Parts: sequence; structure tokens; C-alpha cells
Amino acid sequence: MKIFKLNLKDEPEIGSVVRFKDHAGGKKVAGEIAGMIGTGDSVKYELIVYDMRLKPIIRGDGSFKRKTVPSSKCKLIDATFKFDTRDDYQVGDVVCKHVGVNKKFGIIVGFTHPDGLFTTSYESGYNGIDFIDCVEISKRGLRRKKDMFGKIKRFTTTKKQTKMCEIDLWNRSGPKIKIK
Repeated sequence: MKIFKLNLKDEPEIGSVVRFKDHAGGKKVAGEIAGMIGTGDSVKYELIVYDMRLKPIIRGDGSFKRKTVPSSKCKLIDATFKFDTRDDYQVGDVVCKHVGVNKKFGIIVGFTHPDGLFTTSYESGYNGIDFIDCVEISKRGLRRKKDMFGKIKRFTTTKKQTKMCEIDLWNRSGPKIKIK
């Protein structure tokens, strides 16, 4: 988990972001306070748990993953820190397109509006509607793939078919893509 500047002088309130140690995995996790239970020294926080990209974890039924944690185990993260909960696809990001069991890896090179209209994804970030245009790359080595005529392979995908990826530059066998 990323290291955040802690705020030790203010009291947490509903909407504040806190860091706590998860008992299941023993790792540090972040969450947003959605409710407070109890009074005095026995206060517990009901938290909406965030993933490693600091976005709310959403269950299969569409609800947020929640956890109740004693207030003594939580540390307030600096108030100037804000979570960005929208998909932040940007030109240059590495993504994985998955359709059934087939996977393609690519680098985002642009966005196209489905109706051919002007897209706002370049100025204000990915809007969730546009098609994502990518250049296909190999999973190991990150080389661009070419077709039998020597042209670079491209593909277009949607938000539903796409997952963000990380690049492991320090892998023994060379750069490798990891799906988040």
C-alpha cells in the first residue's frame, strides 16, 4: 500500500479517509468512514474498504465492501488527500482486453466516441462512454505486434472488456505485464 501523510491532530469524522491494519491479511488497508457505532472509548468505524488503486471495492451484487474496525486501530490520513473514484484511463496506460478466455494486451493511443462526436476524454479524463483505441503488444518484452503485412496491430475495446495492468520491469526474464 502506498504511504500517506497521516493527520495526527484532527479527529476523524464521517467521510474521512483512514488507514488500518487488516487482521485477515495483516497488511495496511485504506477506507472511508461511512458510519460511527458506539460512544466514548468503544467507538467503532464502519468503513468502505478501498483496493490498492484506492478505489472502493465493489461486490458482485453492486454494494461496497464494508468493514467494522475499532477507532483505536485507525489512523487518519491527511485531509488534503482525495480519492479519485472514476476510471482514469489515459493515453499511454497498459490495458488487457478480455473476451471469454481470449486476452489481448495493449497500450492506449486514443479515444473514440461511439457516435463519432467530439470526445472529452482527452481534456477531462476518460468519460466511461468512449471506445478505447489500443496498439497490441506482447505480454513479455512489451513489443508491438505486427500483422502478416508488417502493419502494427490495433484493437478497439470498451470499459467493460478492459482491465488496467502494471508493468514489472524487474522480472528476471525481462519486462512483464501484470493484470491488476
